Amino acid sequence: METQDVPTTKELYRREVRSLPRLTRAEEQELVRRARRGDADARTALIQSCLNYVGFMAAWHARYVLHDEYLDLVGIGNVAVVEHVDEALTRENPCAYLRGCAKFAIIYHCFNRASLIPTPWQAKQRISVASLDMPVYANTVQQEPVVVRESPDYSLLYQAVEQLPQRYQDVLIKHYGLYDRPVESLYEMSRKMSTSVKGSIAYLTEYRALRRLRQLLTQQEERTLLRKKSGEASTLS
Repeated sequence: METQDVPTTKELYRREVRSLPRLTRAEEQELVRRARRGDADARTALIQSCLNYVGFMAAWHARYVLHDEYLDLVGIGNVAVVEHVDEALTRENPCAYLRGCAKFAIIYHCFNRASLIPTPWQAKQRISVASLDMPVYANTVQQEPVVVRESPDYSLLYQAVEQLPQRYQDVLIKHYGLYDRPVESLYEMSRKMSTSVKGSIAYLTEYRALRRLRQLLTQQEERTLLRKKSGEASTLS
């Protein structure tokens, strides 16, 4: 008896999405009419009609992220579709609007939220070395030594993370590998939290956790600025 390869979660998801029926223009319009009248089944069908497109966009843009997987981008696109259903039903072409929301949510994540602390493009400078015997500044025009920068201080970030609810901390620590933890995808965490193949619990938790984390960091920065201003005022007086 020959052994068969066990399909990955990515293959299982793509197989299930591809099995969904493709809607014609007339079928989409009928679903839109029913959804606008409050039919819950029609709303679900509209969301499912976007899953195949979301999967395609996720596969296309997966090359732009460092540690996020294909299914992470799928979850981001699916969450965007679910969140904008009500707004889409007020538009002339709801299905096209939902697909656009999913597309731009994935693009926005790839270019702005792919890592917890975005690194500016100008900071990603590499030093080319042709020989180990050559000084590191020998290939520059000014012949100036390269100043080694100190590693950034993330103490305020970790303090803010520790102020989050425990479920928010767990998702951020596991997904971004904080405290030297191995990185875990949001899709795998969602599968552990829910038995549904299309579970999105971890994606929603990460979205809310990052939103709360940014608020805490902003508050910390404001308090730091106030302390600096008060210190300067006391020095001048």
